[in-house]
Amino acid sequence: MFDYSQAVNILLLVGMYSLALTMFFCLFFAVTGPRLTDKIIGVNMIVVKSIILIILVGVYLGEGYLIDIALVYALISFLATIVFTRLILQFMLHKSKAKQQEERSEERNADLTD
Repeated sequence: MFDYSQAVNILLLVGMYSLALTMFFCLFFAVTGPRLTDKIIGVNMIVVKSIILIILVGVYLGEGYLIDIALVYALISFLATIVFTRLILQFMLHKSKAKQQEERSEERNADLTD
């Protein structure tokens, strides 16, 4: 007779291995991404895959507390992404304003020399 629990365990193991493999691809994407947004997206993909991996390990081992840990990790990751993105936006706005002020001062200096 077919043992469903063994089939479920095999599927969980295959899922865990495939997630671990795709996490390395995401790491490569995060490291080699040309823009900062590519790096942020790559890190977020790694985090999401690690949360799914924690849940799969919890189901495989039959430990419910691992799912709670995954939920807390997801909340912390979400908040960290929001904070990091806001910091980047503030830095970019500050950099843009400084560039505009520099261009204005160069225009004023050019007008004064004419």
